[in-house]
Amino acid sequence: MNYFEDSLRLVEEKKIESNLLESQGYCIICSHDDPLDLEFHHIGAKSNSTLIVSLCRNCHDRISRRQRYWPKGWYDKSKSQDSKDTIVLRGISDLLRVIADVRGTSLA
Repeated sequence: MNYFEDSLRLVEEKKIESNLLESQGYCIICSHDDPLDLEFHHIGAKSNSTLIVSLCRNCHDRISRRQRYWPKGWYDKSKSQDSKDTIVLRGISDLLRVIADVRGTSLA
């Protein structure tokens, strides 16, 4: 890499870090707060909502594993807004289930 590419990469990393800190700045599931371990998670998938939360890499993987089994059609951008809203609610449900699993509580 050259100096210019290094500078651009650092600027981009700073933007990402600022965005994470301006959102929650910690994992909403386990409260991990190392900015280098935090990632954005689109609740209900990018194709359905711009609603995002910050999660650590481990919790983001837990959520993603649950959502891998969602029907393929849920990622189609041409759905009605009612369908998109329903999928976002399912995403919130997945978040709550993972929070309960990680914290050792029951949703029943």
